[in-house]
Formats: sequence, C-alpha cells, structure tokens
Amino acid sequence: MNKIKAQLLEQLVECERALMRDDVRADAARLSAMLDSDFIEVSVDGRRLDKVNVLERLPKERTKGRKPIFHNQDFTGRMLSDDVAQISYSAALKRIKGGQWHFSMRMSIWRLNDDEQWRLVYHQGSPCEPFAIKGQER
Repeated sequence: MNKIKAQLLEQLVECERALMRDDVRADAARLSAMLDSDFIEVSVDGRRLDKVNVLERLPKERTKGRKPIFHNQDFTGRMLSDDVAQISYSAALKRIKGGQWHFSMRMSIWRLNDDEQWRLVYHQGSPCEPFAIKGQER
C-alpha cells in the first residue's frame, strides 16, 4: 500500500505549498479548513503545537513583521493506508528578509476526511545540513 498516485502527490504538494503562502497563513478560517481537528506539529526546535496554537500564531506573523520566506523541493510521497498519505520534502526558511536560510527535512501526514477533503494531521520539521536550493542562488 505504499505507492501514491502522481495526481494525489501533486494535489498534496499544492496543499503543502498553500500552507506557506501569505494569504493562507494570514487567514485563520482557511488554515482551519486545511488542518484536521487532531492536528499536531513538532516544530524544528522541538515544540509540540496543536491546531489551536497554529491558528493563534500564524495569522499574526505578518502584523509582527515576521513574514517568513519559504522554499521547498524534492517532494516524495507514499500511502500509509487508503485514506492516509505521507509527504516528505526538503525545506529552506528565512525568518526575515536578508536573513540566513535555515534548512530542514519536513514530513506531513494527510488524512482524507468524511467530506472527501484532505486535511493535515501531522507535520514535523527536523534541522538538516544546508542543501543547494534548486532554481535560486543562495
């Protein structure tokens, strides 16, 4: 049950990338619709966050001047069951314009809910060695 269909992988990559866009991060309702009620995140610094924490924190990023810059690449995926998919990728993040890139390996678990919508159930970022950012000079 490991193979993920290309169309589903593409759909979930778009969902991952949407969660990094300013317009989505600033909109608690849109974020809430993408996150499962059981959502858990383990941040790069080891903190455990739930859906409530994320909905409180992300929409305030822009107003606090902490608007991050994201880059992600090398997405892979696999099915854990008929309605659960795992996505992994390399990510780079700048917390402030002109700041340093911070590199991590990311993993997300998405679950298909009763309404036939994929919702993010789990996300984790683990620091990693710097890597070449494809299509961009560092």
